[in-house]
Amino acid sequence: MATQVELYRFTEQDSDGVWTYTSADSLQTFSSEEYEPISITRSGTEIKNDLAKADLTITLPLDNEMALRWMKDNGELLVGMVILTKNKAGVINVTWKGRLASVVPGMANIQLKFESIFTSMRRPGLRARYQRSCRYALYGRGCRLDPETFALTSAVTASSGRTLTCTAAATKPNGFYIGGMLRSPNGVLSYVVDHVGAVLTLQRLSFSLQQEIDEGFPFNVKLYPGCDHSRDTCWDKFSNGLNYGGFDFIPVKNPTGGSSIV
Repeated sequence: MATQVELYRFTEQDSDGVWTYTSADSLQTFSSEEYEPISITRSGTEIKNDLAKADLTITLPLDNEMALRWMKDNGELLVGMVILTKNKAGVINVTWKGRLASVVPGMANIQLKFESIFTSMRRPGLRARYQRSCRYALYGRGCRLDPETFALTSAVTASSGRTLTCTAAATKPNGFYIGGMLRSPNGVLSYVVDHVGAVLTLQRLSFSLQQEIDEGFPFNVKLYPGCDHSRDTCWDKFSNGLNYGGFDFIPVKNPTGGSSIV
């Protein structure tokens, strides 16, 4: 056996999917999990000031089912990876942690590009904006709404391109779900750009939804209403006016611009 071998543990968000591989030439066991020996290589790890550039590339065979799975879903699910190093004495240490950023297919292999887990610690500067409409993302931290409070389960009975016929959507007025979300059975969210009667138009048809469509109708999804970020909608539709993040009364003209504001 080599001086040390590496164990690769991949996990997928919102599923029980766990894939374990090793660079060793024999099966490895750690924490009651078996690591399958396959042809797997990686680029070197680096420490850089710019966390976004401290990435790592995993190279797998072109027929690897795990890599093919993530190439098809177009990055809809959060995928994490932990690299463990096992030395000759059998001591195992964590070498690197990251999350999948992109999948690049090649002629003979598939490359999974991961960014360091420390990129999740990046913080933007001042984010609050002084603007007329609400600055908060719907169902986000500033908005404080629980999406499940407004969720509506609906059967999908037909589709055409990016449009889905959702029976329960017809119980709401036209436009009620514009700017909202549709959650597929496996948890992937899609943005709703139009709503007329029972028909919803999505910004993009996700891979998971296409799979459900291919398996046949009907199937159930969850619908979450949208918001136009106005004060009236915040009060009337969601009863959430106390958390409204807009400033409706900003003067149309700049009072410090030197011109008359009358």
